[in-house]
Amino acid sequence: MYSTYDNFIKSLVPKDNEVIKLSLKDGRIAIAILLYSAVQADGKIKPEETILYRELLDRYLHVSEDEFIAFEKLVSQICSKPDSIQSIIEIIKKMPRAKRHEVLELMKDISLSDNLFHELEVNLVAKTSALLDLDV
Repeated sequence: MYSTYDNFIKSLVPKDNEVIKLSLKDGRIAIAILLYSAVQADGKIKPEETILYRELLDRYLHVSEDEFIAFEKLVSQICSKPDSIQSIIEIIKKMPRAKRHEVLELMKDISLSDNLFHELEVNLVAKTSALLDLDV
């Protein structure tokens, strides 16, 4: 009995060569990129913003602990490419209006998490709102 249980538990642990593959087609990545852009909008990544960003990944995007490192790495890589934002916007524009509005509100929450709404953060939220055909 114990050996069956032990084998089952071992089967749940990823092997060294198993990698979680994430794709830009995963809408969660597109949303995470917009949220991450709010974290770094003013040029400073503050602990309050990072903590809230990670909480939102878990709460709203259901990013599991297993996915978290791969998820953040991919988001960071995509954010470093300035031409990627248009494809991100196109993915999110296909989402229902309520979901787009929710993403915008989450961006505002991240921007305000340090109790400051920096001019660059205001501009980012306003520009994102316009690109997503939403009102601020």
